[in-house]
Amino acid sequence: MSEIDFLQLAHATRLVNGKTIYYEIVHEWSAKRHNLVVQLGDFPALLQAHRNRSQAPYPNNTQIIQVDLTPTVRLANACEATANCLYSMAEIAANFANKASRGQIPSSFNAIRKKCEATPSWIVAGVLGDLQWYRKIREIRTEWTHYSSLFIAENEGIPLLCIRAYRRLSDRREFNDSNFKCTLPEFVIWVQNALATVDSFAGFLLNNYVIPEFDLNEIVTIPKTDEFGAPILAEPNRFEVLRVSIREFLTAGGIAIPG
Repeated sequence: MSEIDFLQLAHATRLVNGKTIYYEIVHEWSAKRHNLVVQLGDFPALLQAHRNRSQAPYPNNTQIIQVDLTPTVRLANACEATANCLYSMAEIAANFANKASRGQIPSSFNAIRKKCEATPSWIVAGVLGDLQWYRKIREIRTEWTHYSSLFIAENEGIPLLCIRAYRRLSDRREFNDSNFKCTLPEFVIWVQNALATVDSFAGFLLNNYVIPEFDLNEIVTIPKTDEFGAPILAEPNRFEVLRVSIREFLTAGGIAIPG
């Protein structure tokens, strides 16, 4: 993942003024990204709980097995939440990109995807690369949100995420079957690739639109922080502060400034 790209964008956009109030969108982007990372980290335990779910023969017919569905429901809920969170994060990133570029970049990530595919020479297309992950996640998320529910089946012990496709056949691009499926590792890989792509997008926006907006020699007042990055309180409800140039502030966040 290009986490450093996003962290640098988050650092730079802490410098908000009247003209750059839209920088606050990055806080929302950051919250979605954090949720996504946590959800990805939860999958191994959720998968293990699904595999270890209790099963017992039905008292009146031993050919029937009673299964505790709660761990499976939790795993399914996590998959659906991850798809929604990823879709939402991409849309928030597009919203920020649109404002930072003054309309040069569309405000919808799907519109960005279409422009990248229609114009491979567009500079953003080179940054985002293959957006197959987005097409897949968008179709899955749309099915789960508007048409059907997720259920988890198994094939030789391997959990499968099953999606019933009720959308019009003409709307389906990645999944043409009326019922399609993927393994949990496949789903996780799509999400991880997506996170890396959107992080790289953050680096592109930082270097092409955010940094050029700054007067690097301007002096700003910022809170003084301790070794862990927390603000230092001078007295109740007041912070110790520093006066530094924007160049110094950006450099302190690990951002390389040319010249």
